[in-house]
Amino acid sequence: MNIQEKIVEAIKKARRIIIFHHIAPDGDSLGSALALREMIEQLDHIEVIDNVITSYVPEIYKYLPDIDKLKKVNDSSLYSSYDLGIAVDCANKDRLGDATELFNNAKNRISIDHHPTNLGFADIDWIDIFASATGELIYNLINPLDVKLTREIAINIYTAILTDTGGFKFENTKAETFRICADLIEFGANPVDIYRNCYEIKSLPMVKLHARVIDRAVVSEDKKIIYGVITRKMLDELEASDDFIDGITESIRQIKGLEVALVFKETLKKTTRVSFRSNEIDVCTIASFFGGGGHKLAAGCLIEKGLEEAIKDVIPVVEKQISRKEPCF
Repeated sequence: MNIQEKIVEAIKKARRIIIFHHIAPDGDSLGSALALREMIEQLDHIEVIDNVITSYVPEIYKYLPDIDKLKKVNDSSLYSSYDLGIAVDCANKDRLGDATELFNNAKNRISIDHHPTNLGFADIDWIDIFASATGELIYNLINPLDVKLTREIAINIYTAILTDTGGFKFENTKAETFRICADLIEFGANPVDIYRNCYEIKSLPMVKLHARVIDRAVVSEDKKIIYGVITRKMLDELEASDDFIDGITESIRQIKGLEVALVFKETLKKTTRVSFRSNEIDVCTIASFFGGGGHKLAAGCLIEKGLEEAIKDVIPVVEKQISRKEPCF
């Protein structure tokens, strides 16, 4: 029995199922989770299918079908235990955040993911590091589950793949990626509308935040590293929310000659969230060193220190990685 068959068997044995995605959700985690929910809803034997979110829904993803069906962890309608818990796009159990207990309480647990740092944390782990996005894996469950590809599922999976390939420009984009997306378009995913929602429709506070961070970005003496800083004060002044930072690291990475771009964001708890982007250097190794993870050219971590201390800790490690062109730990 292959991994897909094991997952299908587990789903068909369960009556109550709960789906999870990671904290600070992106297009892949949200799209994958919502698509899987819609697929499972088609199965006659299902009594309950819940989908939990541990934080807020980023503004740019509010167009996703059935996004309003997501439930907060403290929702009174949630059960204390489910027959099956499914985590999608979570590199490790810590990424479940406040929903970790709910996941642990499930009688059986599945993890579906494509992050190379995922070592497995469920009863059934489907980790395919060659998949362009977790959404691609969800798509590949449609036929084994014997469910229909609907317009809603197509939009959610297309969003997952579009955003995790950076608009089809990351190295994880391959021929199979486009074959899947062609099928999704045929079933109702509008590539123009989805791209506009994800990348072109921005509020004025979001544009102002990006402009300020880029304008004040710090470039290293050798011009190989650039980093931006986002404080709570800056967010308050511009009336910007935390999810408005999406895309900033991508923007500063485009500067010619740079090897690594970072954004340090102060959290409400005065810790620091770090976003890494690179054109060649393995930033996932750096993020993993600080307890985070991700992909070779796009990763992140949370450092239990303030902004200044976090910058002092991270930048020297990035410099070492660049100088050696290989893991330095």
